[in-house]
Amino acid sequence: ADAHFKGRINDGSDLSMQEAIESNGDRWINDDALDEADRLRTEICNQSFLSLSPTSARAKRQSAAATVVAKTETETETGAMERNVKESPEWMQSQLDKLSIDNEEWTAKVTPGKIYQVCAHPSEFKLLVGAGDKEGYVGLWDVDASSAALNDGVSLFRPHSRPICCMEWMNPTSLVTASYDGTVRTFNAETGTFRQIFATYDDSDTYYADDLGFGLDRGHQFWTQHVALDHRSSSNRTDPGLFVSTSIGTALHLDLRVPNKQKITFEKQLSEKKINTLSLHPNGHTLASCGLDGTVRLWDIRKFNKTSRSKRSKSTGGNVSGSIMKPIAEQHVGLSVSSALFSPSGDALVSTSLADRLDIIHAPHQASGTIGKPTHSVRHNNRTGRWLATFRATWHPRLDMFVVGSMSKPRCIEAFDSNGKLLRQVSGDSLSSVMSRCCFHPSTDQLIMVGGSSGGRVVAVR
Repeated sequence: ADAHFKGRINDGSDLSMQEAIESNGDRWINDDALDEADRLRTEICNQSFLSLSPTSARAKRQSAAATVVAKTETETETGAMERNVKESPEWMQSQLDKLSIDNEEWTAKVTPGKIYQVCAHPSEFKLLVGAGDKEGYVGLWDVDASSAALNDGVSLFRPHSRPICCMEWMNPTSLVTASYDGTVRTFNAETGTFRQIFATYDDSDTYYADDLGFGLDRGHQFWTQHVALDHRSSSNRTDPGLFVSTSIGTALHLDLRVPNKQKITFEKQLSEKKINTLSLHPNGHTLASCGLDGTVRLWDIRKFNKTSRSKRSKSTGGNVSGSIMKPIAEQHVGLSVSSALFSPSGDALVSTSLADRLDIIHAPHQASGTIGKPTHSVRHNNRTGRWLATFRATWHPRLDMFVVGSMSKPRCIEAFDSNGKLLRQVSGDSLSSVMSRCCFHPSTDQLIMVGGSSGGRVVAVR
């Protein structure tokens, strides 16, 4: 029998870096692992590694680039300031044209198995990328590590036991990771610990009755499919707000910001089947969901009842009782939709589906009723098969362009603008496999792409 609930790494206690490394198993441990991890942790905490402040980054861009068209600041509902950076198409194209993947030092084996998530640390001084794989491993790769670095600059941990469904830097020293195993942890570089901030449990053991996630787990067919940070929350807080989607079609919002006052803001049945992604519009109240039922749906979360816990019915297989809610708008794609994500400006929503399309909807937050045709639709081979992770078109964190993997040969990573125009297919000697999961580094001084393969390899394109 599993030592911990559903085979989790531990009972929810803090994991030190040493314990997270020891969880890797003998095959993935060597004598230098802890030393390299400690070196990387120290560098993350070093001020020379941390990201530029928004003010200094803005000044640097304004003085160096005359192609900046506009920068707007909007205050969110929580008072946090967010910045949308809009560069001219000519600037974006010129930056994309400079990208190269021919340097063999810009590729590394970062995780043992199939990569489900990739991310990039926000530092504008040094490139640190992360990847999470099918077995719960989290790898951090210091791409610019000096020759003195051990293990090619890669540090490997195992804070989870099942596929990683979230990897996102909450701030320059805190990485949020989540998994199908129902746990969410933050890696704190200052303390060197992976701290569990949320976990789901069934109702069979009252030992967990006081936990926020007690009773959420509905058996072997339940898992947390997707977790995303609520960016309305301040990045300076210890714990974030989270959006969580599940394999049984429910969506939750967790407010973990205030200790001893943590709560489930809503828990709603949005589909009869698993929800692959949730994405919140910059307006703070329009939520996009998509999944196995072949639809993209838009919701106004202000209309969700503000209840801490909804009733579940055994007759519905553990789903939240009652009929599925009615969305404010809905697109019927027909086949499973892997992702549906809002652009940073909120002007567009891109979805990736097994209908072999990348669909783009403009002004999605203004849509209502049935969405007949998307604003733009790009034919794109998304049939990755059982051995590769599905594609997910992912926006640049600050610019309205997105990156996605490709089945084309020679192997490449593709970048599109918000109108579906193909801006660049990046290929090179170091890119020999399909990069199923990709992202952009958040920098707007230079464009950097990151791709992760089903063999555990990561490439940095710059």
